[in-house]
Amino acid sequence: MVHYPTIGSCLVHSSNIHSSGLTPVTVLIVDDDDLVRSLGAELLSDAGFRVLEAGNAEEALSLLESDPDIKIFFSDINMPGPLDGIALASLAALQWPHLEIIIGSGNALPLSASLPDGTTFIRKPWNPESLIRLVRERTTTPNRWSSERNRLMKSR
Repeated sequence: MVHYPTIGSCLVHSSNIHSSGLTPVTVLIVDDDDLVRSLGAELLSDAGFRVLEAGNAEEALSLLESDPDIKIFFSDINMPGPLDGIALASLAALQWPHLEIIIGSGNALPLSASLPDGTTFIRKPWNPESLIRLVRERTTTPNRWSSERNRLMKSR
């Protein structure tokens, strides 16, 4: 068991995705707080995910454009620059309809109408076990909205 004092929780190591022999799922974490982003990346990496990190919307878009293997998009809401996390998630949902989108915040509770369809919200500080479970669920059971977005984009 590993203790993470910054979020006041313990992580009980669970089965690793690599143990199933599958290629690790790629998660993109977008957060301007280096500590929060690094902690999330470490947690998910230790759980067997391949993790990419971005500190702002511009970095995130660059990674999305260059890496087609990204399956999970996990972003903070409050970020510097012209695009906040919700605007970035909306753009990502349109450009990459296969993405499973998770939005987190410790400050703002978004209106559901402002989020792309099918987005999951997680409150910060997130519990490590809950975050890992949520990402695993979104990789094994894609929500119907990302499937619908993907179908619509392919029909164009």
